[in-house]
Amino acid sequence: MRDNREWMYNRLEGKFLSPTFAHKVGEFIAFATTQDNVVLDGMMKCPCAKCRNIPYQDIDNVKEHLYKSGFKPNYFQWVYHGELRFLKNSQSAGSTSTEDASNPYISMVQDAFAQEGHLEDIEEEPHPTFKKFFHMLKAAQEPLYDGSKLSLLAAAARLANIKCEYNIPIKGVDDVASLMRDMCPDESKMSDSFSKTKKLLAGLELPHQRIHVCPNGCMLFWKEHKDLKECLYCKGSRYKTIMENGNNSPHSVLIYLPIGPRLQRLYATKSTAEKMRWHHDNPRAHGLMSHPSDGEAWKHLDKEYESFAVEPRNVRLGLCTDGFSPFGKTGRQYSCWSVILTPYNLPPSLCMKKTFYVSKFDNSRSKKPKRESGCVLATSY
Repeated sequence: MRDNREWMYNRLEGKFLSPTFAHKVGEFIAFATTQDNVVLDGMMKCPCAKCRNIPYQDIDNVKEHLYKSGFKPNYFQWVYHGELRFLKNSQSAGSTSTEDASNPYISMVQDAFAQEGHLEDIEEEPHPTFKKFFHMLKAAQEPLYDGSKLSLLAAAARLANIKCEYNIPIKGVDDVASLMRDMCPDESKMSDSFSKTKKLLAGLELPHQRIHVCPNGCMLFWKEHKDLKECLYCKGSRYKTIMENGNNSPHSVLIYLPIGPRLQRLYATKSTAEKMRWHHDNPRAHGLMSHPSDGEAWKHLDKEYESFAVEPRNVRLGLCTDGFSPFGKTGRQYSCWSVILTPYNLPPSLCMKKTFYVSKFDNSRSKKPKRESGCVLATSY
């Protein structure tokens, strides 16, 4: 049974800060900072009435915010700061289960949707915009089966991560998922195929476009050419077969990943938002080249576009490309051109990590040589 916490909403004595409140805030900070996964990179969720447990702040700012604004309403149970949460079971009164509010998968969902909430907070049918959020939140909170340490979302995310990490074929993942399902009790919610796992994780994915491609790689059926049935150059058919119901199967598809939402996600995620301002917030010794922002090209861009340079959250990107033949010296006229896009806002230790840069390939059968290119791009969001 937790202590009486009426002090949380008795911040002032007259016009001055209550000594009891100040002392108890110190105890709250001390408790929270000892809990696993509450403090990340020296920062924790701020429970003040303005921040409402959404942004992460450093410890001193959290204390200052609480002194100025007090706690958010009805935050008697510190679920975002390490306390166990008791979930209501609508099927049987008095039946409870516990969940650690520092569950990283719940934080992942809240970061992805930039929302805060809990299942028991829903008193009526949510707006369609938020249905996906609450569906993902439910998957992050509910265990696979009674007594399981994994939630449905945790199992699906780890299975998908294993597939990507070791490049396992879909058939192999289907077999692994089927084995896991057979190993779980009958009441388990574990999916038995990769397609069902993907459906569960679809709420977290960033937008992408599927663009049909000429079978010989001549052109994309995109924009003003999106309704064409054959290639303008080689006259090759766009589709393998043409069905009466319109469900035509294309010869080839390019999956286009827009970069804008991916850059925005870097600012929506607590662990990287601060690091995306590293180039601006971390002064370095004059005359030393330790980051692209120390170079003449960066400084020239700042002078040419002063209004862009004053906003530290504007994104600087480095693009480079070079070609290679995947078939060695077999004589085939075919080459791949890797395109690597690097966010230069990040510190040197992070910007070249695979997690943050975007790598794409341009496949070409052209005999014309292409030159390697490198440049600095900038974009604002």
